[in-house]
Amino acid sequence: MIKEARIDDLKRFYFELDDERPIQIILNKHEDGEEGWFDMHYEFELGVVLEGKMKRSYLECDMEVEPGEVWFCNMWEPHGFEVLEAPCEVAVFVVDPRYLATTRFFDRDMTSAFMLPPKDRPRTAANLMSEIKGLAKKVEQRFSKSYDVDWAKLYLFQLLLSLMEEWEIPLQDSNSESRTSIQGALRLIFEEKRLITTKEAALACHMSVTKFTALFKDLMGSTFSDFALQYRVKGASFQLKNSNLTQEAVALNWGFSDASHLHKYLYNPKY
Repeated sequence: MIKEARIDDLKRFYFELDDERPIQIILNKHEDGEEGWFDMHYEFELGVVLEGKMKRSYLECDMEVEPGEVWFCNMWEPHGFEVLEAPCEVAVFVVDPRYLATTRFFDRDMTSAFMLPPKDRPRTAANLMSEIKGLAKKVEQRFSKSYDVDWAKLYLFQLLLSLMEEWEIPLQDSNSESRTSIQGALRLIFEEKRLITTKEAALACHMSVTKFTALFKDLMGSTFSDFALQYRVKGASFQLKNSNLTQEAVALNWGFSDASHLHKYLYNPKY
């Protein structure tokens, strides 16, 4: 199967987003009809097709995306694409999950759109195709020249509000064990630079450790401890590159016992 071959060639991307720049906008024009790859990254992803056509692939499903249609990707979710009609132009929002998890826009939880299974995420309604495509064109025009973080935030929330205005979480995912039920644990990870135990995370979600452990692994494809560790390693790595702090200071800042403890994870390909 093509999908299995792509998993073998999985690319792992890193985006250095932070509080000052929580969103990156990528404008791609795929000229080659044979182009495509599989990748994964920590950040949320929301994309819009402007011209052409592509197939977006996940481990559990595929979907074709035409001009004005969108796709969503969750944290560390393997995903890929194939160009079906070239040239294929896309505008992609790469978003720091911490930013969405801690930002209450009109008292809405925007993270649910990314964290549900691919088949249950918002799609562009037929009557919104031209509106969404027009918004993506504005993004292309503005960000092909320069980057402005305030405009990036404005366009992201405008796009999410349009897509989620009439969208509802499917009934099978709207019970107490929906993906939004682990938000308390995610907020702990994003807001505190320290080692957080699974017991603490379970308490934040008002669950037993056993129930929380199974639910988190099922929803995120990773244990809580491993997911939280990956976040801390990523944060420490970014701080090392973008500050004058010593490795010892950075290690302590991100909840590692010392520099050698952090060093062990920085050079481990798993992280």
